[in-house]
Amino acid sequence: MNYQNDKQATRRRALSLLFISCALIAAAMSSPLYSARSGAGSSPQNEDDETRRLWNKQFGEAREKARPNRPNAQAQTWKSKPPGAAGPEAIPGAARGDELGDQLIGVTIWRLRPARPGDDRILVQKDGQYALERVAADTPFKEGELVRISVEAPREYDNYLYVIDREVYKDGRGELLGEPSLIFPGRGTPSGGNMISAGRSVYVPAQGDPIPRFTLQRSGENHVGERLFILISPEPMPVNVERPELDSATVAQWERVCGGQTESRESRGDMGKQWTKAEQEADQGARKLAQIDPLPQTIYRVRAKRGGCAMVAVPLRIAP
Repeated sequence: MNYQNDKQATRRRALSLLFISCALIAAAMSSPLYSARSGAGSSPQNEDDETRRLWNKQFGEAREKARPNRPNAQAQTWKSKPPGAAGPEAIPGAARGDELGDQLIGVTIWRLRPARPGDDRILVQKDGQYALERVAADTPFKEGELVRISVEAPREYDNYLYVIDREVYKDGRGELLGEPSLIFPGRGTPSGGNMISAGRSVYVPAQGDPIPRFTLQRSGENHVGERLFILISPEPMPVNVERPELDSATVAQWERVCGGQTESRESRGDMGKQWTKAEQEADQGARKLAQIDPLPQTIYRVRAKRGGCAMVAVPLRIAP
């Protein structure tokens, strides 16, 4: 037996194991599974790519910038944009000039189910108690399921939020859209209830509405879902909540001016998670969301004019 050779072989094996261990640790720390939201006290995020992490950072930084100055401030504050920033008269909220930029809109679709023992947060209604769970934007819903949505935009100043609904039908020619209808704001929306900015999420329908949720029901065999158009504008749009029916040509014009090339990313690590205390308090208007609070489930990036309106389409699919 050669003791010296055995000793050298043992040393080489130990060094090899050490190098392999270091490589595995470095790979794990650089993996998206290990990545975290920006800011102190953040929790790990299971995001699918670098793009979503960059959007998360933009939302977090905007929330931090919009945070109330007083540490004990509870109520949400409004921050109006500076005078003179209005767009052309033809389209309220349209930016001057042709410079395009990336605008982000965060949307979370909440599935409502009857509350069970152990649910942390519940929505109490006249007909029962419900738990809210996050779902992806392309989730197929069963007919009769209940949903709500929440919207947030990383904008420094308060903007106006509008939600337009169009039924989606399918026939031999493909998809057809029904007539557009304004579903938010509504008759019961209080003054300022459709103002949105960084950290200030808006729920649709609102808790104070007579029926604060949507019920997905077919109007016919070829009715396959809904398409919600989320419109955010620095200026109020010419709508009348007493007459929610909208002209198709007008909505098409808003799409041309406020819409653009769009892409989206899901927060894979948050799918299926329930409503948090912070989100419940934001729904009640008691606070703004902070940097460490949950981010929107789906973030959309639309290529639109800088400083102007932005518009994205969100599907609500009804499973066959």
